[in-house]
Amino acid sequence: MSLGRAALGLLAALLAAPAAAQDGAALRWDGEWVGAYVCGQGKTGLTLRLRARGDGMLGGLFHFWPLPGNPGAAEGCFEMRATPRPGAPPALSLTAGRWLLEPPDYVTVDLEAWMGEDGQVFGNVDGPGCTVFSLRRASPPRPLPAACAGPLARQ
Repeated sequence: MSLGRAALGLLAALLAAPAAAQDGAALRWDGEWVGAYVCGQGKTGLTLRLRARGDGMLGGLFHFWPLPGNPGAAEGCFEMRATPRPGAPPALSLTAGRWLLEPPDYVTVDLEAWMGEDGQVFGNVDGPGCTVFSLRRASPPRPLPAACAGPLARQ
């Protein structure tokens, strides 16, 4: 092998290493997360479905519904995109996308998430009257409405 080819091979390996690390960080978050969040309507059920895209980022679905203690909350869903952040504990920034099922008087929210040593996820909800959320890896407790069952929901 010529010196030029060896240098190109080394350069390609060095450039691929950060992408592989990003994909590993994204895979840590990949899956179904179930719990609740608090906003102006009160404590509301939440399923966050995240899928690694292969570029270090994740696509997501934020599905919310009324809990027994708050039956007046609405059900809805919107897309999200997520960016893993380096450091410890593992962190993720989630940005709201388009509505798939929009109840009246609701707005999309962004999330800042951290993963605890026990694997549970917690963080802040960025929206009017919103505070915190907490999630654990689990199967969703209720089916998605048809409007929410887009391409990400079928993966």
